[in-house]
Amino acid sequence: MSRLWDWLRHRPALVRAITYVLAVVLVSSPVVVPLYQHEYAATNGRSVIWAPLLLCAVFASCLPLWLRRVHRCSTPWAVLGVHGGWAWWRGWLTAFGAGAVGVMLLYSCQMFLGWGQWVNSSDTPLIRNLLEGLLVGIGVGLAEELIFRGWLLFELEQDYAAPVALWVNAGIFAIAHYLRPLAEIIKTWPQFVGLCLLGAALVWARRVPTRLIHQSRWTTTLGLATGLHGGLVFAYYQFDVNDWIVATDDVPAWVTGLGGNPLAGLLGLLFLSLIAYATYVASHPPYPPKSGMKSAFRRR
Repeated sequence: MSRLWDWLRHRPALVRAITYVLAVVLVSSPVVVPLYQHEYAATNGRSVIWAPLLLCAVFASCLPLWLRRVHRCSTPWAVLGVHGGWAWWRGWLTAFGAGAVGVMLLYSCQMFLGWGQWVNSSDTPLIRNLLEGLLVGIGVGLAEELIFRGWLLFELEQDYAAPVALWVNAGIFAIAHYLRPLAEIIKTWPQFVGLCLLGAALVWARRVPTRLIHQSRWTTTLGLATGLHGGLVFAYYQFDVNDWIVATDDVPAWVTGLGGNPLAGLLGLLFLSLIAYATYVASHPPYPPKSGMKSAFRRR
C-alpha cells in the first residue's frame, strides 16, 4: 500500500485529484446510487438531497487519510483551512453578511435604474424560505469551499504557482457548475464568465491573512470563502424563490441576466468584478505579515 501512496505523491495535481474523486465515488456508490434512485423516484426528480449529502460526507471523511498518506500532512484539517477557532467564525460571519448585503445591493441597483420591479407577494412562505435559504447557503458554502478552495486548491498549489493554481481552480469550479447541453452553454455563456469570476474571488478570500486569537502568527482559513459563498447563495435564494424583483424588459436580458440569473448578465458580472477586486485587495495587503502566509498551502 505504501507504494501506491508514493506513486500518487509524485503524480501531477490533476491526476491526484481525479484519482481521489474516482476513489470516493467507487467507495460510496454501493449506498449512494440506490439512495439516489430511491429519492429520484419518490420525488419524481424534484428533490434529491440525501444522496449528495452522503457523497459529500464520504468525500470529507476520507480527506484526512488522503492528506496524511499522500502528502504526509500531520494536521490535515489545518491544511484545508478548517482551523482558527473564533477567528474562523468571525471571518465567516463577516463574509456571510457581506455576501448577502452585496446581492441586495445588486437587486436594489437594478430597481434604481428602472430595470427591475418589486413584486409584493403575500403568498410566499417567507419564514420557511428564510430558514431553507439559510440551510442551503450554509450547506453549499461549507461543502463547495471544502472541496474547491480547501482540498483542490491545496492539490494545485503543490504543483503550480499561485496565479496558475487560482485560475485552474476557478475554471474547474465554473465547469463543474456548467455541465449542460451545448446549446444551453452557448445561450448562457456569460454565466460561465461569472462563475470564473466568482471562483477567483473565493480563492482570494481563501488567501486573506487572518491573525489567530491570542497568537502572534498569521495564517489563512476557509472562514471568509465559506461565509462569502454562503451569503451569496442565501440572498440569491431569497430573491429567486420569493420572486421579489422581476425584470422590466426595458433593457435586453443580457444586461440584467439571461433567464433571470444575474450571473448571466452585464450587471451581475460588474457586481462579481467588484467582489473579486475587494477580495484581491484583501488578500494582497500593502504590508503582508512576515510569517504564516504560505503555511496553509504547504505540507504539514
